[in-house]
Amino acid sequence: MIRSLCLGSVALLLGCGSSEFPVAEMDDAVAADTVASGGDSIATTDTPVDSTTTTDTGSPGGDAIPSSACGNGALEAWNAEECDDGNKTAGDGCSPTCQLELVGASCGNGTIEGPLEVCDDSNTTNGDGCNPTCNLKNTTTTFLTGTTGTAGLAVDNTSLWIVDGTFRLRKVDIATKAITNIAGTGTSGTTDNAAGLSATIGNVSSITTDGKTVWIADSRRIRAIDVAAPNAVKTIAGSGVQGYADGTGAAATFDDPRGLTYFNGKLYMVDAARPAIRSIDPTTGVVVTLAGSPTALPGSTVDGCGTAARFVSPRYIASDNSGMLYIADTNGAILRAFNTATNCVTSFAGSGTAGYVDGIGKAAAIHRPRGMTSDGTSLYFAEFNQHTIRQAVLATASITTNVGKHCGGAATCAGGYAEGIGTAARLNSPWSIVYHWPTRSLFVADSGNNVVRRIQ
Repeated sequence: MIRSLCLGSVALLLGCGSSEFPVAEMDDAVAADTVASGGDSIATTDTPVDSTTTTDTGSPGGDAIPSSACGNGALEAWNAEECDDGNKTAGDGCSPTCQLELVGASCGNGTIEGPLEVCDDSNTTNGDGCNPTCNLKNTTTTFLTGTTGTAGLAVDNTSLWIVDGTFRLRKVDIATKAITNIAGTGTSGTTDNAAGLSATIGNVSSITTDGKTVWIADSRRIRAIDVAAPNAVKTIAGSGVQGYADGTGAAATFDDPRGLTYFNGKLYMVDAARPAIRSIDPTTGVVVTLAGSPTALPGSTVDGCGTAARFVSPRYIASDNSGMLYIADTNGAILRAFNTATNCVTSFAGSGTAGYVDGIGKAAAIHRPRGMTSDGTSLYFAEFNQHTIRQAVLATASITTNVGKHCGGAATCAGGYAEGIGTAARLNSPWSIVYHWPTRSLFVADSGNNVVRRIQ
């Protein structure tokens, strides 16, 4: 499926709250001109409003689901596809049903096992030139410069979607790095419009996509942006009024919406100030609380089903496309798991005390987790204040560090900016993160350096 993270976050972006989201306007002349990317001058273009290339005539977030076409090379997350490599061959990383295949079964034997592995250094130690599942070399590069602070990220087969302090949704072609303005005028606001470039975008805290629609949590509203030109922008839930009420469309209210992800026809989000998981039907705009309690304040960590579960301050959320969602309870210093079939919440990893220790399950210490993503085998999450990217293998709950240098969980920890391999690389306040299967890459909004980094 398409992975995302909270922004605010870009999840990216992710971590997402207005007090943590320094918005800065971008000069219109600069936005319309070029953006330097990795040393290249990248043309930034606006999507023409009168484009005739539209392939989708439905309203944003409410289109009919077409029949599955697994194997056609086009990622159709709205049809529950997690990948599509143009064939139905097993063992190449993308299954005959277009699901990501598990990786790492033979990792550590010193032999690179076909397309499922990109490296094998005869061990399963992380932080070096090969991660514990042998699908990343932990090598960082700068993918894009000129982002503004805590950018939110989402990804599909060919494009990286970015929302940041420019008050625009931008599409980046992953192969060429060409940037196209899709929606937003560059001025903060929440005005919907049938033409994306005439709509306004405000304080976005998170972003996700199914490949046809990009959804953003914007100023206590859930808004849908059509991927097809003219990129209509439509509010599907919330009115901007701060509160907490389930309901349909504008009758629903949000307090502090953070992480947002898509799975199996629904949007899932976490409300940090009223610690709960909520779902949004993108077709009807119906908002429902699934787990947690908006009135159980201050929050706490309690496993359970539905309203019996408790969170401290959930801020990021990611799907592994199996029906499990994973939540970064940032102030609770713990990762939680949510079963979409049962609405039950369990503790996945972390001791509940802020720190930084790699380990398994509760033996691991987590500091302040931000954006999250999954490759189907593992979670990857950003440690904002410790300046690292960490990996959690889903089958074992083993937490290790991919890249960056941490400070052992110390309250004061300086970031940096250096490309490198594993723990030799330096990051500065990584925020949102997404996994792109076709290029076997993680993209990270490195907010302190105002760049997007790539880990392969």
